[in-house]
Amino acid sequence: MRLLAGLTMSALLATGLLAATPAMAAVPVDFSADSGDSCRRGITEGTLERYDGPVVRPLVNVEGLLSDSARPTVCNPDEMYSTASFSAYRGKDLVDSETYKADDEQIKFAFSLSDSTGVRIIDRVVVQVCRYSNSPVGISYCGSAQEYKIP
Repeated sequence: MRLLAGLTMSALLATGLLAATPAMAAVPVDFSADSGDSCRRGITEGTLERYDGPVVRPLVNVEGLLSDSARPTVCNPDEMYSTASFSAYRGKDLVDSETYKADDEQIKFAFSLSDSTGVRIIDRVVVQVCRYSNSPVGISYCGSAQEYKIP
């Protein structure tokens, strides 16, 4: 009798694990940030989408583009490039970060931000675009950091 009950429980557990819901995607959040200059030379935009699930560790998929002086403008060309940085947080703790670079071009990117331990769920992402000189001596500046809550 105990053997039958144990087999039945094992079968139910296996069925439950096989029927577990797949990773759930939240509603995508649109993001955008720029370098803060009047010419809007550095711009990034795209979507942030959180995935949670019983098998997949919690993560935020980031998909978008970074543009550096790639759009038509009346401004003179400069010898600078743009970076877009993405910082993922759980409360006040930095969980993960990623940075992309473009120099007089428009690049597409797609990557994931997640806690390396797979435990902490990201609740906000901060996006910032900065511009740096291509020469060893030069100026650099950043636009305002944009914070996005991840539902």
